[in-house]
Amino acid sequence: MKIKDTISVHDQGAAQYDKQTHDYNSYGHDVLFGMSFEYVKPRDCLLDLGIGTGLASRLFAKLRLNIYGCDGSIKMLKMCESKAFATELKIFDLHDTPLPYSDSFFDHAICCGVLHFFDDLEIILKEVFRIIKPGGIFAFTIAAQTSAEAAATRNDSKGYFETPTPWGVSIFKHSSRYISNLLQDNGVDILKTQKFLIRGGPEDDSEDMLFSAFISCNKNPVGG
Repeated sequence: MKIKDTISVHDQGAAQYDKQTHDYNSYGHDVLFGMSFEYVKPRDCLLDLGIGTGLASRLFAKLRLNIYGCDGSIKMLKMCESKAFATELKIFDLHDTPLPYSDSFFDHAICCGVLHFFDDLEIILKEVFRIIKPGGIFAFTIAAQTSAEAAATRNDSKGYFETPTPWGVSIFKHSSRYISNLLQDNGVDILKTQKFLIRGGPEDDSEDMLFSAFISCNKNPVGG
């Protein structure tokens, strides 16, 4: 199967994305919000990296946070814009760095259902903690390794592996140890973690997939 570009795939599926999320019982955005809301307050500025149609950050908007978002898919951004809750939306491919924001610009950041399209997360995580203020949270999800997968790859120094999907885009499963080490190296505390399943779709023969949600806190001083 020809490997497709992730942005093209999301452009093609933008109009049906919210419905498919419901049909697949894919509620990682609710998990992330439920784990995060105690750390945020009204009028905080929150960046949604890979905002898509806004399923995750719209929940924070209901708490009256100021929502900023960026995404590489213009069609997903148009769907998000139609919901009229975001302060600012930018077209931006997250595989490009640096992120188009100044140091310590945001109180918090989230990234839901995106990082499994990345292999090495070191650069993107450094950028996230550059643009959020000390004491701010970064809430995110990854495609997690099962116990069997983690055991099989324990001696792999990378901490992640690539796996194909029926819809033509490879994803990357990261180990909990890899994520913990990256956060520790960036002076970041893990506040909460939670594993959850996303149900696969019978129409494309995809299997259920294990994900992990992390709530982390930026402890770095300004300019650190």
